[in-house]
Amino acid sequence: MELNCGICVQNKPISDFIFINGCSHRYCSKCIGKYVSMKIRNNMAKIACPQPGCKDGSLEPELCKPVLARELFDRWSNALIKDKFYCPYKDCSALLITDIWKDKEGCPYCNRFFCFKCKSAWHPELACEDFQKLGKNEIDMEDLMLMELAKRQGWKRCPFCRFYVEKVSGCLSLKCR
Repeated sequence: MELNCGICVQNKPISDFIFINGCSHRYCSKCIGKYVSMKIRNNMAKIACPQPGCKDGSLEPELCKPVLARELFDRWSNALIKDKFYCPYKDCSALLITDIWKDKEGCPYCNRFFCFKCKSAWHPELACEDFQKLGKNEIDMEDLMLMELAKRQGWKRCPFCRFYVEKVSGCLSLKCR
């Protein structure tokens, strides 16, 4: 079966057509490739159906991937993803998109919780600001428990070696070993 492309006005096999999302329009893959490439080169991220007056149809990167150069496909995909971040766990590092995952409680790939506000590992006992001050080797549960204990006991950290110290008597100055 052959269809007529509304752009190049040629009859082509149905297998060579791309059907637009949200409307009933369809165009040959060659014409869609040229149309989308031109839009991307003109820095357009949201690409509507080529049919004049059509307000319902839109083109998505995955739909057009087979007819686009890899560079253009990547450029278009990145333009659509404005607020993206990676799972904070090093053994996962999945790409997460803010608009999609903002209502979720964790990473859908590794199924671990993380703080969406600061996009870090889960830290239920600490405010984001306090968690951000931690060193790389201080984010285990035991470290968080020690910090909570230090807070309750009024311990302070030496600014040089970062060990916890307690004032027993004397002046307020600290002297690192």
